[in-house]
Amino acid sequence: MPRNDIAIYAPEAAGLYERVPRETGGAELQTALLARALGGGRRVAHIVFPLEQPGEPPPGVTVVQRAAWAGSGARAQLREAVRVWRALSAADARVHVFRMSSPALGIVGLYCRARRRRLVFAGANNFDFTLERMPGAAARRLYAFGVRSADAVVVQTTEQAELARAAFPDLARVEEIPSFAEPAEPAGEPVAFVWIGRLVDYKQPLDYVALAEALPEARFRMVMMETGETPPALARELRERAAALDNLELLPPRGRAELGAVLDEAVAIVSTSGLEGMPNVFLEGWARGVPALSLRFDPDGRIAAHELGHAAGGSFEAFRHAAEELWRGRADRPELAARVRAYIERTHSPEAVGARWAALMDEVAR
Repeated sequence: MPRNDIAIYAPEAAGLYERVPRETGGAELQTALLARALGGGRRVAHIVFPLEQPGEPPPGVTVVQRAAWAGSGARAQLREAVRVWRALSAADARVHVFRMSSPALGIVGLYCRARRRRLVFAGANNFDFTLERMPGAAARRLYAFGVRSADAVVVQTTEQAELARAAFPDLARVEEIPSFAEPAEPAGEPVAFVWIGRLVDYKQPLDYVALAEALPEARFRMVMMETGETPPALARELRERAAALDNLELLPPRGRAELGAVLDEAVAIVSTSGLEGMPNVFLEGWARGVPALSLRFDPDGRIAAHELGHAAGGSFEAFRHAAEELWRGRADRPELAARVRAYIERTHSPEAVGARWAALMDEVAR
């Protein structure tokens, strides 16, 4: 009999289990919230990279530390496959949940077939189903094999469900489950717009700089994470243009507590990306009563339909006008704040989302 009911494979979530939690991406945070939600009545293992100073995991959750990433190159990829397999064996679960856009999903699919385990793939971003950011034909084939091997594919939005079925028409099951949003206290006095994200091309951060240039009377903050994907030219141009502005403050990456303090002072959470799933930063803002301001992306039209802020539909002029309106009305928004907090409570609360995940896990495990 398997040692655990559920194993969640998300190595990059390691920072959330350190004694002093480190900042991680939204997809990784979602896996930790999932582990916590399911750990109340099930034995849950969370597979992560090695921890430097392990903290105390939530009740019902066991942290399984896999070996460090093996690196790139043909031989390293073989070693990496072995390390993934060993981590899955150490977790020893009836159902495996995988949430990342990686060819490692194919290894998990092979493991589940060989050991007669169940596999659930949880999409984090729309490009998980367009494959446009998956490098190399071999990696795409291995990843696609993993998606098709899943007993269920979980998506965040109806748009993602459509993309998943279009890319993989033979999927066994596609289930739409909203993302988690942790409860938060209402935000304080709004003092600046906030953009948070990795400094990569598809998030189009220079459009945020352009907004700051277009509204010199407003204040802007930008928490940006430079990664191996960050083009040097993009980072250089952004810093040069920001240095010429008095109203744009560039902030370094920070832990979740410090990041929460930035969100608490946000006029709006701003997105300039055209390719997302359900941005975690939107959820964290809405939980505090902070609206969203999006240039291009509106997941399933929810910002517009539920009046959770402003979605500009790709129009920079509409984007600028909405920002101007939000800035002028920043001191008087109790109705807006109450509306977005109510939306979070009924749609994205740990209780509401956790119940749907628990029901799916029970069905898949049969």
